[in-house]
Amino acid sequence: MRRTREIVGLPILDVQTGEQVGWVKDVVFDSKEETVAGLILEGAHIFHSGQGITRRAIVAVGKDALTINDSQLTELHGVYWSQKVGNKVFTRGGEAQGTIEDVFLDDVAMHIVGYEVSDGLFADLFYGRGAIFQNHVMVDGKDVLIVDDRVSPWDEQYKGGSLS
Repeated sequence: MRRTREIVGLPILDVQTGEQVGWVKDVVFDSKEETVAGLILEGAHIFHSGQGITRRAIVAVGKDALTINDSQLTELHGVYWSQKVGNKVFTRGGEAQGTIEDVFLDDVAMHIVGYEVSDGLFADLFYGRGAIFQNHVMVDGKDVLIVDDRVSPWDEQYKGGSLS
């Protein structure tokens, strides 16, 4: 499992040409499919702000760099990672569960696995941040995340998760 925060800022290397084409500025998600749609670049392509590299062009997401096999820019549609961070998390019954601090991806950075959730600075210091895994997400909306009533980010009983 990887945090999206670890991917943002990585250099993007084209394995066909051996060139660095930029850096990962943001990650775009397709919330309906629960997948990564692509990456927004920073650097070489500053005049194409809504365009990026599709997920299909990504060869690997390494610890120190991201490699691609096609540097063709495409218009990407979806929700940006930077737009998700800070969104509120509520249960279906209307109980606040905290705010999204990061998005967890699978090891190949293809599918959304879940969300890192904070309940504020003091709660983070005392209890750590929590996690809500994708199987408990009922609605992944533009402004809020709605989760199953019986799930708490800090409750391991229902596999909502805990990172502390």
